[in-house]
Amino acid sequence: MQQTLVWKPWHTPGVETLRLSQDAHGIHATSHLMQVIKGNSIVANYLIDCDARWRFRRLWLKVDNHGQRRICLQRDLRGRWLLDGEHRPDLQECQHVMLSASPFTHTPPLQRSALETGQSDEMRVAYVDLLSLKVEARQQRYQCLQRRPGESLYRSQAEGREHQELSVDDQALLLKASEHYLRLSQRELKVSALV
Repeated sequence: MQQTLVWKPWHTPGVETLRLSQDAHGIHATSHLMQVIKGNSIVANYLIDCDARWRFRRLWLKVDNHGQRRICLQRDLRGRWLLDGEHRPDLQECQHVMLSASPFTHTPPLQRSALETGQSDEMRVAYVDLLSLKVEARQQRYQCLQRRPGESLYRSQAEGREHQELSVDDQALLLKASEHYLRLSQRELKVSALV
């Protein structure tokens, strides 16, 4: 299965276009995003690979902001994390990767947790700041507020940040994040292209 998803930030210029494919070998996401973050215009491309059960395996990320920089973050089958080939024992307890400016990175933890209404899950994530490319372990918590066909509502609480409400579709792909991101439909994209 393949699909293309497009998100835009609520209050700043930008867009993320992501191609998601799933097959027997796993889940593969390739993305191109442009955003203004804290007054800085960035362009980023990334590739995230997960196994067929949405367990994180690899992130390749290239960011252009006053010059190009890139990182490769991997998690092997034994749970060891490697950043550009160097072992990162501080990430050992992390289960997923979270990018500071990409709504897609909520999907793998929500898929893995499979929460029902009222349930919550807390986990460690490898948080990647797109401006600095700093990678650090952070606590992430999700609580399912309401689950219904077509659209479910979660509360997301990242360590050191205010909580936000996430509305997702049946595949845990973000529809909107409380005044942070909004997913555009194919119809909205066609109308925008004609204007």
